[in-house]
Amino acid sequence: MLINSALLSLAATGAIAQMGPMSGQVTREREIAEMPMKLPLTPTPFYRERTFLVLLGVGIAAIGIVGYRRGRSRWRGKKAPAGFVSEAVLVVDLVGSTHLATHYGEGLALRAAEILQERTLSLAENRGRLFAKNTGDGCFMTFPTVLGACETAIALLRDVIDRPPDLLPLPGLDLRVGISYGEILMDSAKDRHASAINKAFRLEGLSRESFAQVEGESAKVSEIADRNRIFLDEEAAQELQNPGRATVPLRFLGFARLKGFSGLHRVYEVLWTSVDPTGFERAKEEDVERRFQ
Repeated sequence: MLINSALLSLAATGAIAQMGPMSGQVTREREIAEMPMKLPLTPTPFYRERTFLVLLGVGIAAIGIVGYRRGRSRWRGKKAPAGFVSEAVLVVDLVGSTHLATHYGEGLALRAAEILQERTLSLAENRGRLFAKNTGDGCFMTFPTVLGACETAIALLRDVIDRPPDLLPLPGLDLRVGISYGEILMDSAKDRHASAINKAFRLEGLSRESFAQVEGESAKVSEIADRNRIFLDEEAAQELQNPGRATVPLRFLGFARLKGFSGLHRVYEVLWTSVDPTGFERAKEEDVERRFQ
């Protein structure tokens, strides 16, 4: 009996000794499994770093300051209005400039426009010209009075017909003139802005189809020339006919529609072919003398 107990004890001790290492490994694996998981450390993105955020803020502030200064300088550089003036507007246009360019060459057409501008500037120099701008196929100018604008237009038409420029094979130059009068905004750069300027351009380009038949008014639509003419608006005609001014013969043509303007507008024509240059100059001198008396 004692031998059996001893044998059983030895067998149990041997079994435990044999299972010892395996049991320790299982225990360690169980402990590792039960430990909390530790994630690997990752670097912070550069756009979340403090230095980057500070630099970004400085850059945005710098861009804002530069934009503000540029905007302020541009605002200061804008043409501020200097005031309003009442002036006569003269628009001169070369008739058929596109036809000249396509049939005789662009070089000849440009030369014709240059000659027209040179002669207009020269004739307007001693007639009170205040402002001038090239329009490509002609020019527009302003004068203190409608009389100065009419004098320039009449002298220009006579000059082109009496002294046609040497532009062979061109037969000659044909012109259209529009004159208006009204209040004009002059900016700090002495440039002009006004509906009166647009009106002069519309008068210059009028055709027979632009006129309307109004009951009770005798329109001379059939007598309207399509070139070598001078058209005035109602305000210019009234200013020209003020007492004490040199006489310029006019005739009422009728009521016309002007693009960009509402309603119908009275249109007058200067009868420039019936003006005696000698008598006209004498009348102009008398007018100047009356102004200084």
